[in-house]
Amino acid sequence: MDEPTPSLVELEKQTAFGKRELEEILNGFSRSFRHGLDKDENTMIPSFVCRLPTGTETGTYLALDLGGTNLRVAAVTLLGDGKTEIEHKQYPIPEELKNGDAESLFNWIADGTKSLLDLPGVKAKIADKELYMGVTFSFPIKQTNIDKGKVMKMGKSFNVSGLVDHDVIELLRDAFDRQEIKVNIPAIVNDTVGTLVAHAYKDQNTIVSIIVGTGTNAACIVESREIKKHVFKPNFPQTMIVNTEISLMGSDFLKRTKYDKILDSQSSSPGFQPFEKMVSGLYLGELVRLTIVDYVKNLNLFGGVLPGGMEVPYSFTSIQMSNIESDKSSNPENLVKVLTEDFKLPKDSLSNEDMLKVRELVKRYSHRSAQLSAVVAASLIKFQCGDIKEIEREVRIAVDGSVYHHFNKYSFWMAKTLREIQDVKEDKKVKLVGIKNGGCIGAAIIAMLYSH
Repeated sequence: MDEPTPSLVELEKQTAFGKRELEEILNGFSRSFRHGLDKDENTMIPSFVCRLPTGTETGTYLALDLGGTNLRVAAVTLLGDGKTEIEHKQYPIPEELKNGDAESLFNWIADGTKSLLDLPGVKAKIADKELYMGVTFSFPIKQTNIDKGKVMKMGKSFNVSGLVDHDVIELLRDAFDRQEIKVNIPAIVNDTVGTLVAHAYKDQNTIVSIIVGTGTNAACIVESREIKKHVFKPNFPQTMIVNTEISLMGSDFLKRTKYDKILDSQSSSPGFQPFEKMVSGLYLGELVRLTIVDYVKNLNLFGGVLPGGMEVPYSFTSIQMSNIESDKSSNPENLVKVLTEDFKLPKDSLSNEDMLKVRELVKRYSHRSAQLSAVVAASLIKFQCGDIKEIEREVRIAVDGSVYHHFNKYSFWMAKTLREIQDVKEDKKVKLVGIKNGGCIGAAIIAMLYSH
């Protein structure tokens, strides 16, 4: 039987978390982290990155970052004093490659790499030098060493044949050989691992990284002996960065709305990545769209008439949400533009009451996402340092991703929630710090750290 349609007041109760609920979610994540280190092969994945930069390193290193939306290839010059210069190319990943075969995808990646290496500025920096490239792969990989990792089940709408259970570095080296690209690849890392290392080059107090973009994930530093599910060689380094794969967590402790359940059931992988489906940019707009469709049908939103085009799944995007939320005026032009131009709703059928409802729906899901991302930050700090309210040391949480950087006031709401969890009025010891190109810069730094 279908769940009843919640009113705006009821939906707010389901999506806004008070202090006690935030602490319950934090404890849920803590249990998941422990389970991941002890037993679960799909979460808390060892990265084999056991070294962090000091900020004094120099030189030019290459990076390749395959994300959910774009491929970035870069030449990163480490200048020392925590400073970097980056020259990069970015390519949107064509849909046909997301659903094609591995060889086609990696040939395309090699083409992009060749284009970067042919840039005059890059050529000058790498002339007559042995080249080292770090690879960032924004999907789960089961690593057995710093330069070996087989692809696990992928998300973000990727379904590439011949990729799952295959080694990324081997596929990449084969593609580079076909293009006669001579590059050493000493490391493959998740983008969260790269982001942590990239910010640690600036600030050695960085112990957590979070990505909130098309998808979401986080990384932290743990003692190697705490990873009970893996047997390491004698004299293995004491600490290691771990890729949490936090997108997979939460099914047993996160409170889901009617619309979360519908989104999950209609997705290509029901039950997969429950946290990501509540937080990331790929899904936020779809949650709003599903709610609007239900409100039109059952609560007479827009007079019971669905705006044209809004019946199409994923037609409402997080970019449109951000545009709506950024406009706080009494006559919100951005909202009117989205509904009348993007979705062909006649202006005369748009009432002030309808506009207020849509604004509130956007706010509900975006603020929930920011709150949940803040709880991830707090839970990872607590996992490493003990009670977050009693921490004395300086701690930095590096955050990257399009939602964090570009969604209106997302970073504000995330920081506000983190302060509420800590019981402080200002950011003091524990701070969220934005970083851009973290995956690329971090991969290059890791290539440097593991090049010899």
